[in-house]
Amino acid sequence: MATFILVHGMFHGGWSFDKLTPWLEAKGHRVLAPDLAGCGSDKTPHGEVSLEVWAKDIAALAEASRKVILLGHSRGGLVAAQATEYAPAHVAAAVYLTALMLPNGKSGVNVPEIVAEQGFETPSSPVVPRFSEDGLSMLPPLNAAELFYGDVSPEIRDWAVPLVGPEPLTPLLTPVTLTAERYGAVPRIYIETTEDRILPIETQRALIAASKPEEVITMHTDHMPTMTHAEALANILDGVAQRYAP
Repeated sequence: MATFILVHGMFHGGWSFDKLTPWLEAKGHRVLAPDLAGCGSDKTPHGEVSLEVWAKDIAALAEASRKVILLGHSRGGLVAAQATEYAPAHVAAAVYLTALMLPNGKSGVNVPEIVAEQGFETPSSPVVPRFSEDGLSMLPPLNAAELFYGDVSPEIRDWAVPLVGPEPLTPLLTPVTLTAERYGAVPRIYIETTEDRILPIETQRALIAASKPEEVITMHTDHMPTMTHAEALANILDGVAQRYAP
């Protein structure tokens, strides 16, 4: 079966896939869900973190695993894209789970511009940016419990919210560098989430229109189907593996 590398989103760590991983493993898949540098339990200073560092770490994991399904959740889409550019021969397919899937030369801060270019009305952002005093980190929103975990059980919410932490800022500001010959040679699948409070569906569909993945799969969930609909998401990913994994 397939090896999955799961790349977490903003303010999170590999722990955010803890509910999904057992469902994938039960289907015979191998799952790697690392903490990106400076996130989760990784203590790399945020001033030393870049999109290149993140992407090269994930690319090295893919190379060591020979061939993988690479999934980026939310901001993890930036990392998945850049890692695919670095190691396309080792990525059977790249999956974007309600993720930032950007054209070459664009960064996370260009998302409103992309939404407008694609003819979508830019929704008001539910996330009020907060930054550390040194300007190196973005802090979780004060309403993180509501935005991320409004649809999960109280037990999962009580477990997850204390684990949410600051995010290195530089990767979000860094444009992706992608080529048709490398990144463009790898199949891309976008999983959109229609009830999303973090990345509204209009924004997701603008990103889809701009980058044109091979497949779009719809889940009627919030931003965290990794926790709220883990079994259903595992079934979708198992289907991806059957279609694309060697």
